[in-house]
Amino acid sequence: MPRNSAASAAIPTGTTARLRPPPDLTGPEKEIFLATVLACRPDHFQDSDAPLLAAYCRAVFLEKVASGELSASGYVVDGKPSAWLNVLTAATRSMTVISRLLRLNPVARLASSSEPEAVSYYERMSLEARRDPEPN
Repeated sequence: MPRNSAASAAIPTGTTARLRPPPDLTGPEKEIFLATVLACRPDHFQDSDAPLLAAYCRAVFLEKVASGELSASGYVVDGKPSAWLNVLTAATRSMTVISRLLRLNPVARLASSSEPEAVSYYERMSLEARRDPEPN
């Protein structure tokens, strides 16, 4: 039997299926989902985590939008606090709580010492491919 090279040992086998983005996530929210899933170990998320992770991705995107709006128009509009300030606060609070539940925050990284596996281009493309559910 031939020996395996050190280079072949570094290539992930892809035996663990990663969580796919739900079909209702599109655009930037889907990109945030993919970046989050691919930044973690393949077995970090379970199928039951998908709705919570999708909510996290929406909160991250909403925080980015609110921050951009506040940067563009300012924190005070016509002598009153901008309405985007409430949106930013709620999105940040949601991100904080959900990241703790999904073990995505810095404290969770300290508890988990293993590094995520390298992700191949093909694995990323297979996750991005939208698969519509089969009709019953």
